[in-house]
Amino acid sequence: MHALPSENQYRLLLEHGFHDFFMAQWISIEDIDEVAQRLQVTTEATSRCDFQTAMRSYGSKSQGPHRAWIARLARGWSIVIYLNGLMLSSDPLTLGGQRAFDVSYISGIEEIDELFYTHDGTCNGSIYYEEEYQAYWQGLPYDITSTEGQLEEYLCILGRVTGRFLDHDFFSSQGLLVQLPATD
Repeated sequence: MHALPSENQYRLLLEHGFHDFFMAQWISIEDIDEVAQRLQVTTEATSRCDFQTAMRSYGSKSQGPHRAWIARLARGWSIVIYLNGLMLSSDPLTLGGQRAFDVSYISGIEEIDELFYTHDGTCNGSIYYEEEYQAYWQGLPYDITSTEGQLEEYLCILGRVTGRFLDHDFFSSQGLLVQLPATD
């Protein structure tokens, strides 16, 4: 539980084009098609590709429909990375006893959103209030007085929880580029 990533997670995000914002959900569902279905994505609105292809096609500056890239992260875990637009609710992703963790970072805002935890359709608030996860942030050496340091800590906690930190191989893996349903 005290593992540290071999690569700085924040710098890895910068290398992959996340300069203005990063919004993602870690979900305790391994099947990315099931994740897409829970987000009410139609099969016509999906294509398989790696992350670089997704960013080139529908990068964060896109003004088109809201899109996300869904990929398998580790055994029992998927991640939804939002390419443009806001994150959808974690509630439907967690029905049936599943868990989700939300990370939301927007540059220029003084504070980063707390690391939210949702279980079985109910947002329980910050992961820091959940006793079962306390061991996951023990011994992290990051300066959490900055948003970059706080984001690095969040990503490391989630790497410990899921058993996999973000890395170059993950961003090269195949996932689903999806068009998200319109929200009101």
